[in-house]
Parts: sequence; C-alpha cells; structure tokens
Amino acid sequence: MRTRILVSALSVMGIMLVALPAIAADPSERREFGIGLILGEPSGLQGQFFWSRRAAIDVTAAWSWNDWFMGMADFQVYDYFWDAPREWQWFYGLGTYLAVPENEDGTFGVRVPLGIRYHFPHSAIDAFAEVAPALQVLPDTEAEFFGGLGVTFWLW
Repeated sequence: MRTRILVSALSVMGIMLVALPAIAADPSERREFGIGLILGEPSGLQGQFFWSRRAAIDVTAAWSWNDWFMGMADFQVYDYFWDAPREWQWFYGLGTYLAVPENEDGTFGVRVPLGIRYHFPHSAIDAFAEVAPALQVLPDTEAEFFGGLGVTFWLW
C-alpha cells in the first residue's frame, strides 16, 4: 500500500511540476527563485519559482505537528488587489501533498492554497499567509486543512 501511494503521489506531483508551468510560461518574462520558511500546520522549508509574472510553482518540505513528514507541490496564480499598493498580492492555486507518518502508510491528497503576500519595498523579502483546504484521496477520503505564515528570501 505504501508503495502505491508513493508512486501515485510522485507521478501527480511530477506532472504538475512539468506540465502546468509550461502552459503558463512566457519566455520573454523574468524568472525568479526564492527560498523560505513557513510556520503553521505544517511547518518547514519552502522553495518558490516564478515561471512568469503571475504563475509560480511552490514546493515545501515540512513537518506536521502530528509527527508526519509532508511534501507539497502547488501551482499558484498571483494577482494584485484592485486599489492596493503593488507590494500586496493575493494568490490561489492547486496542488498535491504526500504525508508520511512514522510506522504507518502514507496519505496523498489534493490541496487548494489561498493566500496573501506582501513584498517589503527595496528588499528581497516577502511575507505571506496562506490557508489550504485539502482533500485526502489515498488511502481513504477525508477533508484536511493546512495553513501558515511564512517568509521568502528571493535569490534571483
């Protein structure tokens, strides 16, 4: 059972990481990469790569408060608020997660991250907050909920 969940999860994550950005990519636009930290449920290290001005891939390796290691991969779309300063953006997306507890089979599911990001002017740092309702699909169907606060440092 554990092997089936792992293979299914890695297949879906791989397809998302390759196919979705190719659809949203514009070769003339600038690419950005950042690493960061997220605190919440789960907490961990995050990497984010912007394929275009509005589309990003977010990958997180995290640890749940319930003693689970979690890997998450999201495709996210960013937009500005109507009249707000350009430092503020909101985002939504679609992603997957794989959670592996100690001495048990893992779980796999889909998640829908929703959040807000603030870019500190004249710096390479962003702060963000996100909530992510999720649906565990393997081994059983069950509703989940993730969320957290984080910071991203943009390397390029």
